[in-house]
Amino acid sequence: MNHFPVPVKVTFNMRIKRPAGKTKAPQKLQSVLFSYYLIIPMIVMIAFSVFFYKYVSDILISRESNSLNTLNSSISDRLDSTITDLDYTSANINYAARRSNAFSEFFDHNTSSESLSNIADLAVAINGTDLKADQINLYDLQGSTIRIGMLNKNDSTDLSKLSWVDDTQKLNGSKFITTPYETTRYSVGSGYSKWYISVCRILTKSLGNSTGYIEVVKKCPSLFSPITNYVRSADSPAEFYVFNKTGELIYPYDISDEDKDKFSSYSSLLMLDNSNSIKDPVTGRQIRFARETSAYSGWTCLAIQQDRVILRPVISLTVILLIVVIVLLLLIVFLSYSLSKNMVKPVKHLKHIIQRLGVDNLGQEKTDNYNPTYQELGELYQEFQKMSESLNTSMGDLIESRQQELKSRSLALQSQTDPHFYYNTLSCIIVLAENHKDDEVIKLCRTLSQLMRYITSSSSDAVTVATEIDYINKYLYCMQIRYQNNLKCVVDIDERIMSCAIPKLLIQPIVENAIKYGTDCIPPWTITISGTGTPSDWQITVSDTGNGFDGKTIEMLRSRMNECDGNHGMPELQINGLGMINVYLRWKIYAKHCAIFEFGNTEEGHAFVKIGYRSE
Repeated sequence: MNHFPVPVKVTFNMRIKRPAGKTKAPQKLQSVLFSYYLIIPMIVMIAFSVFFYKYVSDILISRESNSLNTLNSSISDRLDSTITDLDYTSANINYAARRSNAFSEFFDHNTSSESLSNIADLAVAINGTDLKADQINLYDLQGSTIRIGMLNKNDSTDLSKLSWVDDTQKLNGSKFITTPYETTRYSVGSGYSKWYISVCRILTKSLGNSTGYIEVVKKCPSLFSPITNYVRSADSPAEFYVFNKTGELIYPYDISDEDKDKFSSYSSLLMLDNSNSIKDPVTGRQIRFARETSAYSGWTCLAIQQDRVILRPVISLTVILLIVVIVLLLLIVFLSYSLSKNMVKPVKHLKHIIQRLGVDNLGQEKTDNYNPTYQELGELYQEFQKMSESLNTSMGDLIESRQQELKSRSLALQSQTDPHFYYNTLSCIIVLAENHKDDEVIKLCRTLSQLMRYITSSSSDAVTVATEIDYINKYLYCMQIRYQNNLKCVVDIDERIMSCAIPKLLIQPIVENAIKYGTDCIPPWTITISGTGTPSDWQITVSDTGNGFDGKTIEMLRSRMNECDGNHGMPELQINGLGMINVYLRWKIYAKHCAIFEFGNTEEGHAFVKIGYRSE
């Protein structure tokens, strides 16, 4: 026989009054801790990286700016030194020409080869052993020319084809520096053109009258060797540009006309003071520049360095720093995650304990063996353990009290039988006795006695279906004695469910209602009790041939049942007759969510009530 214990459901309802309106969802503790542990180091590291970049950048820029100024000034001085040597050479030749008649004789074409040799020796002596000039050319006003140096000869020159003659004449004895020019004139044997610069002045007599011109020639690669040597030796060289006093580009010289026009745009920087950072007029990038103007030559040296080149070391260091920062951030992420997890893990563990907590396991969940990392969490565990044990003791007393109350109410419900049943049965006994039907009287009295003993017995709260059906058969026998042939009873129960346990007097009130309300029509009347299923899934249906439930009654019953379902905790059992609501309550308490309880009208319009059990 399957017995289902009578359950007692205890539910804790705690209502928290929230303010009206939309409330913000609480954040997870682990997320908050993780964020705090991560954000603060990130802010510190990012601030340090920015400070480091700014601080080192300022130092590098200041150092590079000073170095650029120093370098540019040094190169400008070296270019001036070369121009000075060329100018001194031409001045010395002019002085020697005043003191000697050798040049005049040569220009008069009265010189001999010996005189030409003397002139060459004089020019070499003036030029010096270190060859300050690569070529010295002397011109008279008629174009007669003496060439000494890379090319040694005397010839005739058309002075109108020399671009520097007019400019030199205007300077009245001062030097004139040409722009770089390309010629094959001095490329003896090779025929390749090369780049040169000339320093020119007029050739004067002792009285200051002009007798011709002096041209001192220097190779451009030799003249600009301070720049080219620096560019070859430096890892990230600055760009150098040289302009004359009229803004013409002197260096670089061996470039195309297109590049010369492009680089000439740098002349706009000649009007500016050395700047911290400006935009390159050619590339559009940020640059630093230094300029140095020579009062002697009139040339302006312009040194340009791009910011990205200056900042390359700090960018490299910043990249390394960023890699270190990323590694540290990953380490911080791991540490912060581990730390936040260690702090939240005990809280989650306690949450799972609370979720598993129920009436049946109060005080059984022990937290003594769990050692949290932090003292405060350990104290929380201890207080929870004390609360659980205290609650277990209180709930034990409460449950025992409620179970006694429930048992008393159930027994009170079981003991209620319609008093009219006894009155009618006694009336039947009197009628049978008056008709001298002694055997029927005896049988009816014995049956009534068994019914009363079954009702009043408190030995068990639950019985088998077979026991309940046996009681119902006795009850129906009494009712058939009363109604005679007008009442027909059909009982058809599957043997497989006879051993299933149900509360005592669960089916009898349904049968009693069926007879009470199913006989309010013209006889004969039929009461049918059928049962099918298995011990785990079964149902018993009681139906009659009466007029069925009206709509109002069905609505009232469903409303009452919904109220019972919505009443959390132990339901209040109404001791006011064995109606369907009391049967529903008793069966729901007994079988809980496995209970089946249905009622309504059949297709023919007759009433039916169905109870059953559905396994989980």
